[in-house]
Amino acid sequence: MLAIFAVLFCTTGAVVRADVLTLANGDKLKGKLVQNIDGMITFKSDILGDIIVATTKASVEVELTPEQKAALAAKAAEEKRIAEAKAAEEKKKTAETTPKKPAIDKTKASFSAIDFRDLRANAKKTRSTKVDDTGWVNRIEFGLTSQTGRVDKLDIYLRTENNRRTPKTETRFLNRYTYGETNDARTADSISSNLRFRRTLSGRLFFQSNTRYDRNRITLVGSDVEQGVGMGYNVLSGKQLVIASGLDAAMRHREYMSPSSGAAKTPNDTSAVINVFQDVSWTINRRFSLTQDFIAVLNTSDTNDQKYNFNAGLTGKITNTFNITTRVELEYNKLLASDLRYFQRITTTLGYIF
Repeated sequence: MLAIFAVLFCTTGAVVRADVLTLANGDKLKGKLVQNIDGMITFKSDILGDIIVATTKASVEVELTPEQKAALAAKAAEEKRIAEAKAAEEKKKTAETTPKKPAIDKTKASFSAIDFRDLRANAKKTRSTKVDDTGWVNRIEFGLTSQTGRVDKLDIYLRTENNRRTPKTETRFLNRYTYGETNDARTADSISSNLRFRRTLSGRLFFQSNTRYDRNRITLVGSDVEQGVGMGYNVLSGKQLVIASGLDAAMRHREYMSPSSGAAKTPNDTSAVINVFQDVSWTINRRFSLTQDFIAVLNTSDTNDQKYNFNAGLTGKITNTFNITTRVELEYNKLLASDLRYFQRITTTLGYIF
């Protein structure tokens, strides 16, 4: 009985660890490889016994013993360890040869607080030349229209504007001169100046101080001086588009010229007025920009003393310093005679920015 049990145990173990012979037609036989030399395979099949077949007609898979499997696994693990050590060494050499970047001092101002346009301007040691830059921006516009023939007409338009901006303030000094003749009759002759100062208080809210001076020979206004203070709000405040509106209270002193017809001169007067203003600054693209100003002047003691002025200009840039601007101006002054109350003007000017 012991002899029979030993034979069965050995037979079972051999089957478990059997080699496999795969023939050309796909059949597989289990058994044991005897030898594989000179292009011939000698295989002992569990079913068919000894088989000799050419290597071109069959292939054999030899089952590894547990010891052989363990040896192969150990060899693979060693090769992986060597490869990882080599990669770590290469990475260390690369880090040692690469220049290190300077550490960032977090106690200093963040990048968001740095105005790179100012840095560029300081590096070049030049004045600001763009409307959205901080610093001074100066502009001169001149327009001339001359017509002869059935109608002799001459129109002159001169405008100067100086802007200074800081992160919190904006100062604008605007001067304008207009002159016009039609068939030797003077149709326009006026000078106006405006000094406006704005300072941001919080968020989009800002304080405004406004000083105005006007002189108009057509309406016989010798001098119109006004000083006002008020508040405004930036409805939109972006890099390309700014829309602001608000109001200010002002004191105005007006002096009139003597009419050439010998009529009585209008007496001088001082009054309190309320100004409602709205303005737009829109950079459409790198070549075109739009500006627009509207103001309504209301006398608190005289409902007939009302003046509305709308001015819009589309500027096309020729170069960084030269541009062409087309302006449209509409005005309505209820205090004037009916034939002088309303006028509109369209002018085209050549401008220079410095």
